[in-house]
Amino acid sequence: MNSIFLNINLFMTINEYTDLRSFCDTCRSFATLKNYINYKLNKQYSLMYYDDIIFRNIVLSKIFNPIKQLHINLSECDNITDVSILDNVHTLNLSWCTNIRDVTVLRNVHTLDLNFCTKITKFSALSNIHTLNLSWCNISNVSELRNIHTLDLSQCHNIDDVSALGNVHTLNLSECNNIEDVSALGNVHTLNLSDCNNIEDVSALGNVHTLNLSYCKNIRDVSALGNVHTLDLHETGITDVSKLGNVHSLNLNRCNNITDVSELKNVNTLNLSETNITDVSALGNVYILDLSYCHNITDVSALGNVHVLDLSGCFNITDASAL
Repeated sequence: MNSIFLNINLFMTINEYTDLRSFCDTCRSFATLKNYINYKLNKQYSLMYYDDIIFRNIVLSKIFNPIKQLHINLSECDNITDVSILDNVHTLNLSWCTNIRDVTVLRNVHTLDLNFCTKITKFSALSNIHTLNLSWCNISNVSELRNIHTLDLSQCHNIDDVSALGNVHTLNLSECNNIEDVSALGNVHTLNLSDCNNIEDVSALGNVHTLNLSYCKNIRDVSALGNVHTLDLHETGITDVSKLGNVHSLNLNRCNNITDVSELKNVNTLNLSETNITDVSALGNVYILDLSYCHNITDVSALGNVHVLDLSGCFNITDASAL
């Protein structure tokens, strides 16, 4: 049923000739369907919904509960300034609507994308939104956003205090370069701190499930991260990975200071591409192993049981018969 409404032409035809709410009431087995039908308007019809009150009323007359079922895409619409008619939708994309200033009325939207809405300065009314994208926004105080489930604050360069965000489930702080202290984020489930170059201490993040620390140049000690499920340390300056043997998926691409990977034998998915390692004899039980462009590797005889093995660019390997 949901797939019908992904086709906007079919959606318009059905809605022109059929009142689905009444239709669902004709049979007990259909009655609950009206609660689950999602109306996802494409860009063209989203603009019609915004500009044309007649069309908007037709759409709303067909929907049992707009705040749970209606999806609107108004991205890159510079002419939009007033969002007061959009308060009763489920999912709202206003990214790159650069002239919007006030979003207070959107407090009940479930999923809200305000990426690059740079003229908005007050966000406290959005504290109960489930999924919120504020990437590239001019925000500094995030204390009111503590109850957001999924929060994207990437490229928000004015943020320096994230102590209030410890209960956020999925948090993206990539390229927030003024953040130094992440000790309060140990209970976040999925945490992206990529390219946060002022972070040095990650000892409090050992319980994070999925952790991205790629390009964090000042991190040296990752010994506390052995229980992280998925860990991305791409292009960091770490040297010691001996405590990471229980990580399920580990990305060490371009970690050029690593020499000893013998303790990583129990990692399931391991990316060591473009590193300077020489000895991979302990990695025979790794399930997926990327050693591409590891020019110093010569002996891969111990890797015969690896399920997926990438040796592209390993030009010094001469004998692959064991594989």
